[in-house]
Amino acid sequence: MEDYDRIWWQHVFDETYLITDARSVCCPETTAAEVDMVLATLELSPDDRILDLCGGQGRHSIELSRRGFGHVTVLDYSEVLLRVGAEDAAKVGCSIQFCRADACDVGLTDSIFDVVLVMGNSFGYFEKDSQNQKILLEIYRVLRPGGRVLLDLVHSDYVQEQFKPTSWHEANEDVVVCRQRKLRDEGILVREMVLSKRRGLVRDVTYFARLFQGSELEALLVDSGFHQIDCGITMVSHPKVDDYGLLTKRMLVSAQKP
Repeated sequence: MEDYDRIWWQHVFDETYLITDARSVCCPETTAAEVDMVLATLELSPDDRILDLCGGQGRHSIELSRRGFGHVTVLDYSEVLLRVGAEDAAKVGCSIQFCRADACDVGLTDSIFDVVLVMGNSFGYFEKDSQNQKILLEIYRVLRPGGRVLLDLVHSDYVQEQFKPTSWHEANEDVVVCRQRKLRDEGILVREMVLSKRRGLVRDVTYFARLFQGSELEALLVDSGFHQIDCGITMVSHPKVDDYGLLTKRMLVSAQKP
């Protein structure tokens, strides 16, 4: 498990992901609870221009749009998730812009957003913090002065205290998801095996998540130019108690561009 694809995130987020993680990313109650936390933490204005960075199929953006936020952009690398999101938004009449790009180089104009959201543990895919910082620098660049960022991250202490080396769940009547986990000094490796009762092995992939302590993330944000940093908020958003892997309990981190 030590050897893994360093760009795993470029090909994991597809139709299979929408099955394996459906309990989290396709659950309206969970999404609504997470948006509640976003609004309570940032106190957004309906006129704010919001970038949902690494936003997948735009579930948070669609919920924000339904609540009256009319200037929302979803940016993600996955063509599959962006297509699903555009279709979902059209079904409910939400006007949302969906863009494909790498979070390290979003290709958008400087200083155009009031808020950048990075939800669902979508920050910390790299072992080296110099690579993770590239994303923070891009966020800083596209935020207007006074703009704010909210990061929804793996809760490092919870993962280590409640560490489970293996887990499995039935994603649906056909698909079973098995995960093997290994803690490292800088993060956690997870080998995910997806099995179909009809077709056999569907996926065998190992991915990495950086486990940030609040002080480490604060230092990284300060080095990227941010201030007024708050790493003290935790979030549990699932309606049922269960093992949701790295999404079970999270740390919300907010910061502001001067």
